[in-house]
Amino acid sequence: MPRTTLEISAKKELYRRFRKLSERNAVRVLGYIDALEEERPNEETVAALEEGERMLKDPDALRFSTVEDLLTELRS
Repeated sequence: MPRTTLEISAKKELYRRFRKLSERNAVRVLGYIDALEEERPNEETVAALEEGERMLKDPDALRFSTVEDLLTELRS
């Protein structure tokens, strides 16, 4: 059976099983699905992640072997 057919069969089976749930259990399942959905980071977080990636690629960026080295640099 082609993969697409298997996916359709699996979706139909899930839908069939979902329709048989009580309203309470259906709400519970939908809550679990919402919890599994990937959260999207806000713009500030995306910018910070991108900055971190750029810093990792920059051979001239400061790097520290220990937290103590970092703190020493910050205090100077």
